Amino acid sequence: MLLQNDILRARVRLLGSFLGEAIARQSGEDTLNTIETLRKGFIQQRREPNAQSKQHLIDLIASLDNPTLKNVIRAFSIYFFLANLTEENHSREQRRVMRAESNQSWEGSFRRTLLECRARNITPEQIKALIDQLKFIPVFTAHPTEARRRTTMNILQSLYEHSDALNHVSEESLAFEQAKQKTAEIIDLLWSSDEVRTRKPLVYDEINNGLHYFNASLFTAIPKVYRNIKNALVDIYPELSDYPLPAFVNFGSWIGGDRDGNPFVTHETTEMAVLMHANTVLRHYQVLLKQLRRELIHSDTVVTIAPDVYARIQDYSELDKKVFGYNLNDYNNEPYRRLLSIILAKVKATNEHIQSLGTDTQAAFDAYLTPQDLLDDLRLIRQSVNKHDKAHADGALLDMIRLVKTCGFHLAALDIRQDSGYHGEVIADIFANASNLPDYHHLNELERQEWLTRLLKNPGTPLIYSDHLSEQTREQLALMQTVANLRKLVGDDTFGSYVISMTNNASQILEVLLLMRFAGLSGIDDKGHLFAALPVAPLFETIDDLKNIDKILPTVLDNPLYRQLLEQTDNTQEIMLGYSDSSKDGGIITSAWQLYSAQQTITRIANEYGIHTRLFHGRGGSISRGGGSTHQAIAAQPTGTLDGQIKFTEQGEVLYAKYANPDTAVFQLTMGITGALKASSSKFLEQPQHLERYEDLFARLADAGETQYRALTDHTEGFYSFYSQATPVQEISLLNIGSRPAHRKKGLPSKSTIRAIPWVFGWSLARFTLPAWYGVGSALNSVKQDEELMKEMNANWPFFTVFISNIEMAFTKSEMDIARAYSLLCDDESLREHIMNDVVKEHELTHSGLNSLLNQQSLLSNQQELSASLEWRNAYLDPINYIQIELLKRLRQKGDADDDKDKLAVEDPLIRSINALAAGLRNTG
Repeated sequence: MLLQNDILRARVRLLGSFLGEAIARQSGEDTLNTIETLRKGFIQQRREPNAQSKQHLIDLIASLDNPTLKNVIRAFSIYFFLANLTEENHSREQRRVMRAESNQSWEGSFRRTLLECRARNITPEQIKALIDQLKFIPVFTAHPTEARRRTTMNILQSLYEHSDALNHVSEESLAFEQAKQKTAEIIDLLWSSDEVRTRKPLVYDEINNGLHYFNASLFTAIPKVYRNIKNALVDIYPELSDYPLPAFVNFGSWIGGDRDGNPFVTHETTEMAVLMHANTVLRHYQVLLKQLRRELIHSDTVVTIAPDVYARIQDYSELDKKVFGYNLNDYNNEPYRRLLSIILAKVKATNEHIQSLGTDTQAAFDAYLTPQDLLDDLRLIRQSVNKHDKAHADGALLDMIRLVKTCGFHLAALDIRQDSGYHGEVIADIFANASNLPDYHHLNELERQEWLTRLLKNPGTPLIYSDHLSEQTREQLALMQTVANLRKLVGDDTFGSYVISMTNNASQILEVLLLMRFAGLSGIDDKGHLFAALPVAPLFETIDDLKNIDKILPTVLDNPLYRQLLEQTDNTQEIMLGYSDSSKDGGIITSAWQLYSAQQTITRIANEYGIHTRLFHGRGGSISRGGGSTHQAIAAQPTGTLDGQIKFTEQGEVLYAKYANPDTAVFQLTMGITGALKASSSKFLEQPQHLERYEDLFARLADAGETQYRALTDHTEGFYSFYSQATPVQEISLLNIGSRPAHRKKGLPSKSTIRAIPWVFGWSLARFTLPAWYGVGSALNSVKQDEELMKEMNANWPFFTVFISNIEMAFTKSEMDIARAYSLLCDDESLREHIMNDVVKEHELTHSGLNSLLNQQSLLSNQQELSASLEWRNAYLDPINYIQIELLKRLRQKGDADDDKDKLAVEDPLIRSINALAAGLRNTG
């Protein structure tokens, strides 16, 4: 029987009681009493609203000094940490019970998915073909919407492990009491440590945060994922028992490579990121090799060891003497341990070689040249062990082999991203400093393509007067050289793609290829064909850019030189789709529709030109930025658009939610992989019978939604003044959230200057969640006469089903009473009333429209667990919102002449309120 919600709530209450004891002990009973007054008061407000009682609570908040508000916020913030952790643990226990009691698995598990494949008559050969073509690539990005420190993450991971012990012993036992005591001690430590950064993070910190998830969970999870799918394959498709799984999971990163709008990311930063990646994975390999050396203790006096093992030791005779200089006879009869010791020394030397940037000549002599060389040694040992001890051959040794196949020496392929306009300025500068080239600024698009193609056909680079180049151009050329050097040092997989933001012309792709030429990253091979070391991925972000894909992509593919380039790279073109900016630009419905249409357009063009595509989805955590269930989102892709490969960004608090703990990481990776398998199989992608009618109706919804959204965001005078005052968006840029500036330009934010993440984050914190639903109500109302067809769409069209489900979840997080309280921060009463009238009207339309479409009386009626989770969270979020409003008032009342200490006294609890709301709301950015 599955675990019930009351068990979950009881566990949350237990951890909450430990937190209360820690607060009383360390900060005093008065602090705890204040927290409890607010907690109980706002819970009562949710049950029985009373204006007078609510005002008393707001007055109490206003009377508290900044240090007290800091403690109150910390209490609610840590409570959400504990609740989220408990929900995560609860979900894992539900999956465990399901497996144990019914021998069944959840939707999206490997077992369930492969059973569905069998039921759909997918043959072993077809399954093998699906897995062979599969590429599943999560890409970590530095867009945090929580200011959570690594120290806090480590404490929470320890707490997760110890609180889990409470699930597996009797409550009457001594072990349960011991587990409670240890859990209480960790919560006490959590309260006594600082959960947020006290300074603005450097790019170094952001790289470190991304690497944390590999050490915390992924190094454990990756081999488990391969092991789980192999076990399911053997069970359900025994014909594939001997099938060697390819390395279909690969990780990417933008942290240290994404320089679009971030002046703190330079070529030195990129170099630092690669070195940190290599150091992390190679140090972990050393840990694994030491473990293997303790396990593979087989003696050649007892078992027969393959001659190849002795031969390999002899191949490394010089290093062998160095490693065993203390005793040349050590492990003499244990050749696996001897060879593993040599391998360990070689891995250590490889890391030293890389960290020295190739200057350590001795390390270079002992190092592995490529990950393949390390794999060859490990496989040689496994082949021998397999002959006399299959269990150990298929145990930790196989796990390490799979990990090396996945992570190499680079850990995660670092993508480079830069704005198209930046490249245009650099190319213009290069042209200006070359005597035989025209003024690039004065060339039209066709002329630019012709000149760039002509230069790319030549084997060399333009002769330029480098002393006169701008600093921007020097930095770009230094980046290209850094990329070239690091690829030689660490390996060909060190870098992923070169992503061009705001791509709106074909010449912008050719510009990057020309810039690569200056570092030898592109050129003409012996056959006269163009090659490039990094694939160039155009990023289509705005609504107009998405609509223009059918003009831009064919122009590039019609270039014979570029077609030659694709033929050198598996005939595959990577294309990135931007969820964030398209949603900010035209609203959630038209963004979803244009992204859907863009994928169909790309697939049609790819088929016409006979090429493959890899779609790179720039998803965020919030629904308006493409968030939601990865499994459902991938499985609901337009039919035929997923060519076995999918790449997507993992951002903000989503990283922590997915990858903080190994079991959750295994689950999340599994769900994504099975979603990709389903979306790649024609037998899962049955076209709805009336798809054309469905698409026509969705297009009408998109038009109506976009009209309503633009009426507010583009055509309402003073809208961005309201936005900057009624949300914390201005303060976000002052706080220690991320290294990247929140705005492209200083001054009052506008749609063009505000970045997509703070755009969404600001609205979410103020409980409008406006980007996730505004325009939906008007859109649904505009086609009210076709509601029966929409209900049919919701039942039969996965794309529409997932879209509506995500909208409903995000909309439920909006709270108009709290949004109204934030709106009072806007000092223009007329503007405030005008905008709030529009927002409330659209909110009411959306509320009634969703309930009518879904045949329900209240939101989330068909998602009871989610509804219950959001319901109890609201009572704990309310006091944080009202505290944040009070802090915003205090901070904004302080002028520029005020003492920095006074401002800091307000900013400190304010950043904690942002952290607490992000933890409570979860997908905010």
